[in-house]
Amino acid sequence: MAPTVNGFPPAWPNGTSCGSEDPIFVWEYAEDTYILRQSLCTSFEGPFLYLLFGDDKVLLEDTGDGGIPLQATVQGIIDDWLVRHGKSSIELVVVHSHSHGDHVAGDPQFQGQPSTTVVGTNLGNVESFFGIGDWPDQEVTYDLGGRILDVIAIPGHQTTHLALYDRRHELLLSGDTLYPGRLYVQDFSAYAASVDRLATFVDAGNAVTWVLGGHIEMTTTPGQDFPFGEDVHPNEHVLQLSVDQLFELDAAAQAMVGSPSYEEHDDFIIYPL
Repeated sequence: MAPTVNGFPPAWPNGTSCGSEDPIFVWEYAEDTYILRQSLCTSFEGPFLYLLFGDDKVLLEDTGDGGIPLQATVQGIIDDWLVRHGKSSIELVVVHSHSHGDHVAGDPQFQGQPSTTVVGTNLGNVESFFGIGDWPDQEVTYDLGGRILDVIAIPGHQTTHLALYDRRHELLLSGDTLYPGRLYVQDFSAYAASVDRLATFVDAGNAVTWVLGGHIEMTTTPGQDFPFGEDVHPNEHVLQLSVDQLFELDAAAQAMVGSPSYEEHDDFIIYPL
């Protein structure tokens, strides 16, 4: 039986109370799943990080933009989980949605720590760790111990970009490929193929309750984003998107293959570079 899901907070700390905001906000989505947000008071990127517990391993996706006590915070969550589950230790695996600086800057805090593996950020490291032999077309799985994650290559925003699908809670972690914000695209042909790969994955019967990305840059006004570099986000869009937004993005991306262009949607903005 899946653990109870608590859902999402009414709002995420949004940079409007820097005198009292913690550098890392920790939210228990479920007893085995945590969402962390780096405070906008420490980085205008305000990246989201994900901590997923299995029976044998706990996976941290992304390490943020630096300058925050991430390892200590994560270790505190792990220590509490171990006590609740009567365990003495668990292996921590640190992976990345992709290798841009605002998603990997905290890596040095974890390197050399006991019972911790930090996966390298180049393509060879990613392929070797997950056992991907045919990038980007081969989908593989990663077992945390009673909790299976599907690993899907989705280059386009960045060469080594991955999506993770959590079968237990039906969560699709989409990194910077889809989130409520500006979807920067470096390689549009690869990006369109990646988004279509995600849509095909869902169409194949993999139910998705929520699509969870790496940032929030949209306001609650449809089609309106915060200015680049803005570190105060009043009236911020929710983090969670649905498969409807994924299919909307897929249709738009396929329509502009060969002639990509800036395009505003209610919940995201396509932004070819």
